[in-house]
Amino acid sequence: MPELVLEYLKVILTAPVIFGAVAFVVIFKFGDDIKSLIGRIAKIRLGSGLEVSTLQSERLAKEENQNRDQPQPTGEAVDELPQELTPDERERVEAIIKSHSEVARWWEYQYLNFFLVRKTQVALDWLVTQNQSVAAQMYDSVFMPWVPSSDERNSMINALERHHLILFDNKTMTITVTPKGREYQQWRGPLPPVPGQES
Repeated sequence: MPELVLEYLKVILTAPVIFGAVAFVVIFKFGDDIKSLIGRIAKIRLGSGLEVSTLQSERLAKEENQNRDQPQPTGEAVDELPQELTPDERERVEAIIKSHSEVARWWEYQYLNFFLVRKTQVALDWLVTQNQSVAAQMYDSVFMPWVPSSDERNSMINALERHHLILFDNKTMTITVTPKGREYQQWRGPLPPVPGQES
């Protein structure tokens, strides 16, 4: 009988069984946290050069669903400071506003680094290098080999337009990079090269 118990213990205390039990406990205890972490991953690099990334259209749909319940801005803005402020007070308030604006812009650009998938970032870089408005047909012809789906190419443009990085003119069917788009692209800096892929 003791030998039988020892045999069972040998089987139970093997590495695969222990690792399986630990994995089960971790998944059971932290399942929701793991799901949310995976949902935030934009790209997973696997072995042998294989890479999985979230499509821009999927990320755009998620953002739309999240923003649907958010209160929309009223468009009201304070154009002028109160007249009763002294010059020193006005200068201090303007400095505070400028400081807060810079912090807000930094957070927005950090968010764009996370939200815009690699192909959309490359599209923005390419548009910036054109130094002029680009015909939508030209954009399609350049990115079609890399992004065969027309829906995905449109989602890339929609994502850039939604964040005011480009302007899309429906009449002339042209794409123009906004000053904000150029500022963000310069702030972000050049993208690292992707082996085997061309923009």
